[in-house]
Amino acid sequence: MSDEAQLVAAVSTGDSRAFEVLVTRHLPAIEAYALRFMGDRSGAQDVTQEVMLKLWQRAGDYDATKARVTTWLHRLAHNTAIDHLRRTAKYTDDSSLAEPEAAPQNSDESEAVKAALAHLPMNQRNALVLTYYQDLSNKEAAEIMGLGVRALESLLVRARTTLRKQLEADQ
Repeated sequence: MSDEAQLVAAVSTGDSRAFEVLVTRHLPAIEAYALRFMGDRSGAQDVTQEVMLKLWQRAGDYDATKARVTTWLHRLAHNTAIDHLRRTAKYTDDSSLAEPEAAPQNSDESEAVKAALAHLPMNQRNALVLTYYQDLSNKEAAEIMGLGVRALESLLVRARTTLRKQLEADQ
């Protein structure tokens, strides 16, 4: 069992110190993902807080044989964000969100890329964010999005093609 899986097991028994360690390790990545997904800082903070609460409440549901802790937390964030958007009537499977607020960025990421990314359909944007920004494998990203690996790879191809076309049109 990995160190992180042991920490989750400890959280399931009420170990607040293990919870603190996991929050310190994973909160920045979950918050960055939620911000890119939600498009607004307030919604992203709500989702992040809810995910950390779910970590505390549902640690016993974690199965280390099925996913890494980071994959499990990103799946919780993905589902929580969709639920949050549905509650606020901002979500449809093929929709794009409005221009998101700036998420934590790599210094070399251009404004044009950020704008083009913001205009991708949500499922394409999420596939790119999970694989490129969150550094998850295609298998992990597919699991988080509830897709097969081939479906995710197809989304990535479409997303890169759309992104390239948008960037070429902006030049």
